[in-house]
Amino acid sequence: MNARSQMGKPKKQKLDGGEEMNEGCKSLSNLPDVLIGKILGLLPTKEAIRTSILSKRWEYLWTSVPNLDFTQAMLDKRTSLVNAVERALLLRGPADIKRFSLSFPVLSDASRVHSWISATVRRNVEVLSIYLYGFKEPLKEPNLLPCSLFTSSTLKELELGLPCIFKVPCTVCFSSLRSLTLTLLVFSDDCSTQKLFSGCPVLEELTLQDCNWANLKFVSICAPKLLTLSINEMDLQYPRSSDGCQIMVFSGSLKDLSYVGRFQNDYCFYNLSSLTEAYICHNATKSLRHLIYRFYKLLTALSSVRNLTICHTFFEDFQTNAPELLDYMPLFNDLTTLILESSPVDIRSKGLLRILQKCPCLQTLIFCEGISLSSDYAKDDGVLELWPPCFLASLQLIKVNTFYGDLEEIHALEVLLKNAKVLEKMSITCSNNFQGAPEKKRDVNKQLSDVPKGSESCEIVLG
Repeated sequence: MNARSQMGKPKKQKLDGGEEMNEGCKSLSNLPDVLIGKILGLLPTKEAIRTSILSKRWEYLWTSVPNLDFTQAMLDKRTSLVNAVERALLLRGPADIKRFSLSFPVLSDASRVHSWISATVRRNVEVLSIYLYGFKEPLKEPNLLPCSLFTSSTLKELELGLPCIFKVPCTVCFSSLRSLTLTLLVFSDDCSTQKLFSGCPVLEELTLQDCNWANLKFVSICAPKLLTLSINEMDLQYPRSSDGCQIMVFSGSLKDLSYVGRFQNDYCFYNLSSLTEAYICHNATKSLRHLIYRFYKLLTALSSVRNLTICHTFFEDFQTNAPELLDYMPLFNDLTTLILESSPVDIRSKGLLRILQKCPCLQTLIFCEGISLSSDYAKDDGVLELWPPCFLASLQLIKVNTFYGDLEEIHALEVLLKNAKVLEKMSITCSNNFQGAPEKKRDVNKQLSDVPKGSESCEIVLG
């Protein structure tokens, strides 16, 4: 054997147990349990479980990892999932649980789920995510959540997805809880729900996803440290006889608010002076008058917001169902960015112009789904007698997305360019169809370049 082949072949050393290993490569099994546990903790739970077949020593090492994620999709059979959870909670020894996630079809195992959650609380869990489904009788299901959960001093993040009646125990004290997400819960009564929200003194983030408030009349959420509130009621269905619940929110620290729904509940916000971002979108198939008034109430509470994203169809709803409110739009003195979603916006819409009149410091205006111009105005010179003050003094950037290069769109762009007196940039993002027509794109670019502009220094970017 030549010297080169000997040099290329790694030497082997013997371990104490007589095993051979390559020089410079430690056997994983030779590492202490604590270090192996840390390595397993970096793996997905499913992969960590698979290591139990490596040897007798490895059989239960995975049960001590700090983060446990159990979902039906993770294991092929429900029985496999049950066995894995049982082993992880019963055999882990004294180790605490940092994060525990469970997505599970309950069926007849309500008591088993109850014991699992109790075990995680005893292990000082910090992040708990529970999504349960497959109830035999959702509206009569016994309480799946142990009382100890509601007095946990270590829990920092809690996600609950329970499509059933939800009632809290007499005592609720989440002393460390900073993030709460509730999905598909059916709140049982005013008193119980009030206890829940009153028991979260340091809450910073609250997400409510399709929760049913139909059994309630009035609830207040007083969270002085709340920074983010997200409400999504897109799929919420109430009987016609229900007028929803009045929900009052008090938070002087709120910076980010998102609402998606049909205003089936009456939200009242107080002291939103710190609000920076707001996203408001409705998906109502029928915009009833009293729902428009609820939206108006919300809009009034947002008067201090800096950046607002809104479905422009609200303006049409005002004009159709509550035109008297157009004359009483709130003043948005601090608003610098307005983003309009949903569908192409007619820039001569009375509702749009009215709200722009109330945004004297607006700097950025974004049309997410494009713009249009009513045929009634397509042939005039494009200069309006009374444009909003922001067009004269503050509006610096206009963005138009989903541009198709149609004649109505071009006329709308011309109107904006003529009337924005301090505009620095107009950014136009073309649709996929228009991107594939370079000659038409060049013609439109030239046409816009030749338009008389209110601001001579305005840059047009067609991309």
